[in-house]
Amino acid sequence: PPPPNVAQLPSFTSQHIVETLYSDSKRERAIITVDDTGDYRIIVQWWDTSDWAAGHGARWWGHGSDSHTDSIERARDLAAEALRCLPHHDA
Repeated sequence: PPPPNVAQLPSFTSQHIVETLYSDSKRERAIITVDDTGDYRIIVQWWDTSDWAAGHGARWWGHGSDSHTDSIERARDLAAEALRCLPHHDA
């Protein structure tokens, strides 16, 4: 399977990406977004190659966390914690 595509970033309705933090392997990431009200949110994703052998390609997969805050510093802390809590998806 291909290595993680760190150039591929998602888009979110009514939110803008502020920062993206990656695990050491680059197979997991936490995306910090902010909306027009100043609410920062964390989206956690992992590089999914589980269907590679079946011919379905590789893709970023994940979900938003329940964490949100009004401070970029706190958002960074929450993103780092989310990365530490993700199961490792190394192939």
